[in-house]
Amino acid sequence: MTQATALATVESAGSEDGITLIIHAGAGDRGKHHTPERSAQVKADLTRALDAGYAVLQAGGAAEEAVIAAIHVMEDAPEFNAGRGAALTSDGLARMDACLMTGDGEVGAVAGVSTVKNPIDAAQAVKDQTKHVLLADPTDEEIAAWGVETRPNEYFITEARRRSLAEAQAGGDAWAKHAGGDGTGVIGDEKHGTIGAVARDAAGRIAAGTSTGGITNQMHGRVGDSPLPGCGTFADQRTVAVSCTGIGEAFIKAVAAHQVSDRVRFAGESVHDAAVATLGEVAAHHGDGGMIVLPATGRGVVAYNSEMMNFGYRSAAGERVNG
Repeated sequence: MTQATALATVESAGSEDGITLIIHAGAGDRGKHHTPERSAQVKADLTRALDAGYAVLQAGGAAEEAVIAAIHVMEDAPEFNAGRGAALTSDGLARMDACLMTGDGEVGAVAGVSTVKNPIDAAQAVKDQTKHVLLADPTDEEIAAWGVETRPNEYFITEARRRSLAEAQAGGDAWAKHAGGDGTGVIGDEKHGTIGAVARDAAGRIAAGTSTGGITNQMHGRVGDSPLPGCGTFADQRTVAVSCTGIGEAFIKAVAAHQVSDRVRFAGESVHDAAVATLGEVAAHHGDGGMIVLPATGRGVVAYNSEMMNFGYRSAAGERVNG
């Protein structure tokens, strides 16, 4: 069921219990480069991502591995702002962030990687192979030692992203104006394009992952909410798994993903109400976007306060893809 409130559009997703996968591929406005053909490709790629992640869950795999499998497909699809097809920084490079967190509180993240084929793999490597949580711009030697696949930066750059960067720079950095709250719009397709997934496996374990190329024409060194545990990504077995997309600075200021968990855990709010209230806090910081939320027990939600959101979900209760 989809419900529009004064603050957000919210749709229930998944089953009350059992395996469930929810994914997203960004929220924002349709953009001036939107076409029916592009929408069809987005839906096809979202479906492929659901196929990959849900197959893991059906085979009895862990929620973490289902999240990674789904994100791999979206990172490899140039339609989305993560991995190949990532937005370009002001200096014309693809620099990517990712985070992976499991319900037991284990988490790894990377920021500013420029050669990792699938940034979510680097996030998992930080979680599993180092004593740290977040590494910024790890060296090629470190990445190789983790056994993570790399590509030259040119692999990630598409003509569509070059065009978007040129338009953003010619337009006077409209995103910065929007983030400052004066109501100015942004270059359409580049507003929000972060991808993410949350999953619950047959054992009831939950996990969340998020991957992004940031925002077109962002300053070199800028880090958004996606790789920050508690901001754009969070998982707690006592409450929920969350992955966010939107104006990262606003999600950071609201500590959005963790706020959803706290509202569920300490205020006793439903997942629906917690998501809506948190997006209200994001809006108070001049931000918009969306989130996917999946509790350890109960149905999840897709919630957004922007014009639209690309998402999909699948469980025994059925599936839907929106692109």
